[in-house]
Amino acid sequence: CGFGANLEKIGDTRVCPECGSPLEVKSCIEAGHTFYLGDKYSADLKASFVDKDGQTKPIQMGCYGIGLGRLMAAIVEASHDKQGIIWPQAVAPFKVHLVALFDSSGKVKEEADKIYLNCKKQDIEILYDDRDKSPGEKFADADLIGVPLRVVISEKTLTDKKAEIKKRKSQKVALVLISDLISKLK
Repeated sequence: CGFGANLEKIGDTRVCPECGSPLEVKSCIEAGHTFYLGDKYSADLKASFVDKDGQTKPIQMGCYGIGLGRLMAAIVEASHDKQGIIWPQAVAPFKVHLVALFDSSGKVKEEADKIYLNCKKQDIEILYDDRDKSPGEKFADADLIGVPLRVVISEKTLTDKKAEIKKRKSQKVALVLISDLISKLK
């Protein structure tokens, strides 16, 4: 089939110029590409080979590229909601987003710091939000960033020695004993 400029338009339908079948045109993201270079560079570089008949010929070249930025854009396009990105686990920049909702006593910060350090020791990729911001702002930012798991430590959760865990792609929240948190995250 022909592509691009070779598409024939009949009415509101694009058709294949060879077989006449209707084609659907959709927007997409170019994640990678290949180019045929021929002997453009090999002739100048005198990069050659000897063929089966003993003739010296320039190497035929090509190149390819996969754009990291384009791949990230494709992932975001495929995996998001109105709050922001939902990174798939396999490509997420962090596995866990730790959100500490500080109290005046400092106990929340103390426990969140311990959890952060324990995660680092266990090679769990973690982003720690220890900013002095409101819970709403922290939750909105966590959703926008899109790390797969959000762990919240607050005065309320600490009362029961628990942490709140929420998957980014779910609305369901689970409370887990802090003593079991690292094994649950692994």
